[in-house]
Amino acid sequence: HAGSVIRIDDKGVVPPNNPFVGRSGAKAEIFSYGNRNVQGAAMHPETGELWTHEHGPQGGDELNVIRAGVNYGWPVITYGVNYVVGTRIGEGTHKQGMAQPLHYWVPSIAPCGMDFIKGDLYPAWKNRLLVGSLKYEYLNMCEIVDGKVVSEELLLKNIGRVRNVKVSPDGYIYVAVEEPGIIYKMVPAA
Repeated sequence: HAGSVIRIDDKGVVPPNNPFVGRSGAKAEIFSYGNRNVQGAAMHPETGELWTHEHGPQGGDELNVIRAGVNYGWPVITYGVNYVVGTRIGEGTHKQGMAQPLHYWVPSIAPCGMDFIKGDLYPAWKNRLLVGSLKYEYLNMCEIVDGKVVSEELLLKNIGRVRNVKVSPDGYIYVAVEEPGIIYKMVPAA
C-alpha cells in the first residue's frame, strides 16, 4: 500500500466503484497510486473532492486533487531531487500517463497538516486552503480559483514547526506546533 491513497467505507469495506475492484493482481482498496508521503488531506467544502499534499524529497512537495485510478508519478516523476547529493530522481518531471501536481513547492516547505476554511468566521478567507510548514515554521494559505492555486499568503510566521491545522465545526482555525507543544486558536479581529 506504500505510495497509494486507500478508499474504504466507514465499516472498513471497499466500495464497489473503486477503480481496481475486480482487477487481477490489484488491491481493490487502492484509489490512487504514485503518491509520496501524504501528510495532509482535506475534502473541498464545495466540490467534495479529496485534496492531499505530499512531503516530497528535497524540493517538489506536491498538492494534488485525488482522482480514481490516477498515477501521480512517484518515484518515476518528481520536481524534487535526492537529499545531500542533489541528483535527479526517476525520469524527470513529466511522463505520459502520470498526473502533474496541481501545485508544487520548490524549495520544499515540508508540508504537514491541511484543511479548508469553512463557515463565516473568516469571510475573506472562505474556501481557502491552509497548509502547515514544518521547515519554515508558518501557516501557508492558498487561494484557489477554478481548481488552481492563484496566490499564497504566509500566516503566523515563525510560530514553530506546524504539525497540523484544522477548522473546527464552529469554524475556528486551530494550529498545532511541535515545540513547545502548543495548539493555537485563531480568533478573527472584532
